[in-house]
Amino acid sequence: LATRAGAIFEMGSNNILLVTNKKDEKFLRRKTEAFDFGAHTKHDIADLIGRMKRAMREANGIGLSANQIGLPHAVFVAEVPDANGGKKFYAMFNPNVEKAGSRKVSIE
Repeated sequence: LATRAGAIFEMGSNNILLVTNKKDEKFLRRKTEAFDFGAHTKHDIADLIGRMKRAMREANGIGLSANQIGLPHAVFVAEVPDANGGKKFYAMFNPNVEKAGSRKVSIE
């Protein structure tokens, strides 16, 4: 893999892969690779996030995973409404989904 985010991003594209395309579907179903922060500068990571954010907005989306644009990394960006009527942007690297417990908590 290239060590510059721009080069990493160039492996993908601004075109979002679709499940209706069998070749794209196969790639989308592959397990993503952990993103290695040590292999990239802060500037390169910021550039990658910016490029993903632009691709998401160009598609009028609220979220975008790196594999949706041809990148194998476990990275996604999302932009969701906040409590003040604005939008909050998130970039998540190497997310881990855990099973929720059965314990319930009441908040008053």
